[in-house]
Amino acid sequence: MVQQPLALTDAAAGKGQRRVVRVGLATADLRTWLVRTGIGLIYLFLLGPILIVVASSFSADSGTFSPTRLSLRWYREFFASESFTSAFQFSIGLGLAAAVIATAIGFFTSYSIARFGVSRHRVLAQSFALLPTMVPQILIGMSLLLALTVFPLPELAILLAGHVLICLPFAIAGITASLDGVDPRLEAAAMTLGASRVRTLWEVVVPLAAPGLLSAFLFAFIVSFSDVYISLFLSGPGMTTLQIEVFSAMQWESTPVVAAITSLQILMIIGLGLAVERLVGLRRVMRF
Repeated sequence: MVQQPLALTDAAAGKGQRRVVRVGLATADLRTWLVRTGIGLIYLFLLGPILIVVASSFSADSGTFSPTRLSLRWYREFFASESFTSAFQFSIGLGLAAAVIATAIGFFTSYSIARFGVSRHRVLAQSFALLPTMVPQILIGMSLLLALTVFPLPELAILLAGHVLICLPFAIAGITASLDGVDPRLEAAAMTLGASRVRTLWEVVVPLAAPGLLSAFLFAFIVSFSDVYISLFLSGPGMTTLQIEVFSAMQWESTPVVAAITSLQILMIIGLGLAVERLVGLRRVMRF
């Protein structure tokens, strides 16, 4: 008779604890659902305009979109337009040239930072290398445009120099991240065996840092190809990039051809970005 109330009390306490556990689990599930819903809404906000542009590029008529009437009409018009295709080819050539030069300069700069920079000097050198990303590109474009009035240089050379300047920080970041994974003792061993500094760089460092070099090249090409502000100030007759051609076309009319061009650029940039992620990792590049 004395133990029965105690048993009832223990049973009630057990039920209370289970109820608290169920309430806690329900609250945790609700929080998880709210977090996932919020993240989904953020992604929808960021990717929604891109999805709308891509969808409108497959519309059969201008200004309307119907999932039952898909067409490649605007892509055909893009490839049939001489002004757009010539601007596209010029942007590809300019991007490749800027990426090659930026990668070459970035390699020697990154090697100097990684091998000869003491910790304090390395931080200073890295900060100096990132300066072009801190200065608005519109100011860089204006400065280079004013430089043409002082130095009689070819306009194409100034345009290329501007693109190399904005590509350098990303090239240096990618190559430095790759060089940090190269053991300096391998270079010391090669030079101990009689190899010169140049031969060591070419036969030891470059092959080991090849993923970083390729990712830096691809990243620099993306930055150059996507540029607007530098090209806006420095483009001239016969030197119109695709971005400036699209900007000029949008001033007069809104055509789904622009959506088709944008979709092709999105596809190309996503592909190159995935290649960079595969080679060295975007996080390592951006952590510089």
